[in-house]
Amino acid sequence: MTKTQLKANILLLLTAAIWGLAFVAQKVGAEHVGAFTYNGIRFALGSISLIPLILFLNKKKR
Repeated sequence: MTKTQLKANILLLLTAAIWGLAFVAQKVGAEHVGAFTYNGIRFALGSISLIPLILFLNKKKR
């Protein structure tokens, strides 16, 4: 297995783990906060997590 294939497999495993744990987090989150609050927090976390990617891609274009 090449280094690139290993990196791709690790990223796929990480993606599957995040995707699988999201359902557990949604169930637990729904028990403690309302739907609008929960979705607002999800949107905020998603936006914050994309900021480094946006900065990296903009720096790469220059």
